[in-house]
Amino acid sequence: MHKDNVIDMLTLTVRRQLVLQRPQLMLAVRGTAAALISLAVAVLLRLESPYWAAMTAIIVIQPTRGLLLEKSYYRLVGTAIGAAAGLLLMLHVTSPLVLTLALSLWLAGCVGIGNLIYGLRSYAILLAGCTCAIIGARAYQTPLHLHDLAFGRIAGTIVGIMVATTVTLLFTPRQPKDDYVDRLRRVSGEAVAWLALLLRHGGESSQARLEQEILLEIAEIESLIDVVGAGSLRFKRKKRHIQSLVASLLSLLAAGRSVAQGSGRHASSDDRLSQRVLRLEEVAGNLKGDTTAASCIDDLQEIATETVANLPILGEALTDLVSALRLVLSAFDTAPGIPEEESASRLIRHRDWSAGQRAALRAAVAILTVGLIWQVTGWKQGAVMLMPASIMVSLFSTRDFPADTLVHVFVGASIGSAAALFCRLVLLPGVTNPLVEGAVIAPLILLGVFAMQYRQTVAAATDATLIFMFVEQPGVPLTGTAYDLLTGAFATVAGIGIAWASFHYLMPINPAMRMRSLLSAIVRDLHAMAESESSLMAERLLARLHHRVIRLVAMAKSFDANHLVVVEGGLAALVIGRCIQRRKELENNGLLSAEPHGAYQETVAQIASVLQRPEGSLPVLESAAARLCAALGPHYCHLNPRSQENQQVISGAAVPPGDERVCFE
Repeated sequence: MHKDNVIDMLTLTVRRQLVLQRPQLMLAVRGTAAALISLAVAVLLRLESPYWAAMTAIIVIQPTRGLLLEKSYYRLVGTAIGAAAGLLLMLHVTSPLVLTLALSLWLAGCVGIGNLIYGLRSYAILLAGCTCAIIGARAYQTPLHLHDLAFGRIAGTIVGIMVATTVTLLFTPRQPKDDYVDRLRRVSGEAVAWLALLLRHGGESSQARLEQEILLEIAEIESLIDVVGAGSLRFKRKKRHIQSLVASLLSLLAAGRSVAQGSGRHASSDDRLSQRVLRLEEVAGNLKGDTTAASCIDDLQEIATETVANLPILGEALTDLVSALRLVLSAFDTAPGIPEEESASRLIRHRDWSAGQRAALRAAVAILTVGLIWQVTGWKQGAVMLMPASIMVSLFSTRDFPADTLVHVFVGASIGSAAALFCRLVLLPGVTNPLVEGAVIAPLILLGVFAMQYRQTVAAATDATLIFMFVEQPGVPLTGTAYDLLTGAFATVAGIGIAWASFHYLMPINPAMRMRSLLSAIVRDLHAMAESESSLMAERLLARLHHRVIRLVAMAKSFDANHLVVVEGGLAALVIGRCIQRRKELENNGLLSAEPHGAYQETVAQIASVLQRPEGSLPVLESAAARLCAALGPHYCHLNPRSQENQQVISGAAVPPGDERVCFE
């Protein structure tokens, strides 16, 4: 009786787990089916190294339909470029030394460029680098099959993509873009609500915390733009407009804080401003609610037009926000007739040239190290070692913790290699029937793809599955000896070990180093803005500063327990950039008095002093922002020259001669 109860309990537990894990299990089944079907098609087409098709089918599987299609496209592009480069290279290379030198240069170039661009375009460039190395190493082992290798790599990729898309596309959900647009509306509403609170109560600590939360939300929204827009041409056309909206929100935060720190006035004694605050609160509520975008934008436009005459720095920021909201929300709302005007604010994406150079040099040194071992020892498996090393130093160079990730990859590769050797030497010796081979490896692939669905095991499981197929080579008759298989598996794992050593010892990289680099770049941008005589250059630097700040904030939130300190420093940098821009505008129009000059020069000197030690720059930025706002405070009420010329049109009343200020007093 006791035995029956135990069996019933085990059965019930298994059923519960199957129900809980059903989505992951079904995805694993579809992924395994895609891999096996791709392998079968590649074998029937007699492609060189048919297992490449199966590996591609597993790699391109994604959680959303857009990512599936876009990653497939960029994988094909990267593979084609890399295969063509490998083919051209091997037509002129005859020695391991020359091959290693050529591959190190090619890989360094691809890795360097891949670290300067974003998203799946970066993936395509990095894949072109390692694909060339794979073709070169394999072709050196079998030079008579050079053209078959290049063609087989491209054809295998096409087969894997087509089969994976056919098997999984209908079961892969679309990326919910409506949720993303709703987040854009809500954060815009939160920013307008924050501005109303700021005008009503001044720069209290509660407003500062709300400001930090808004900046964090903006940073997260911007970081998702490539993921949400994957596979959607319509959304990609709006990408530039969404980035303009992000930049407009950052400008509004900087302008609002500048006015609050510069004047300290609030609306309690001014009826006009009180009414404006109430209208801002109403617009904020509508943006966060279900009111049509057109209605909200029209109301905000009226407030911006009234504000620009009295507080131009805020009025201009609100006007830019209105323009950006029109461009973004018009395409996702039912309201017709919204003009395609351009927003003055924009983002220029941060490019870490220092990190790119380090990544390129790291890749070159790692490949040269493998080539030196190959050349000195004459070991024929040196070419095998070159392939995984090139993959790891390229594709993992953009990761946050590549050295730590490669530890999991090393474990997974060791398990995959051991499983492949067990299959080849114990389960499948002398087996030539592809159906039998497929039946034997299917459970192992299923287990690997299933483990890939979980964050804790994704790195190890992915490479365990891929290395298993790379070493086992399903669809390829066994021609070498057991010793060749063993040494080939060892060379594969050793190549990963060399890549890990390059990340851990040669040129380490981690989020703390990336954040220091970002902070240093932000300080350099501020200094360059202050020194620049060109207004166009200053605008470009400010656009780049915007993106660097939100990148810094996003990284701090993910990796720094004390991230609010970094967020506050990022806000200070935005304020300083806006103050520098405002000072130049006033100076160019002859509206700047001599009082702020000393504070401005002191601020520039402080910024220059921390260029070489960015880790201590956050407090300096905060104090510099407060000093600049205080010095420029009286000038925030100056009329914009454009507003002066059109004052009767804007407010309906002419400005009395000599009256340059209309303050909320």
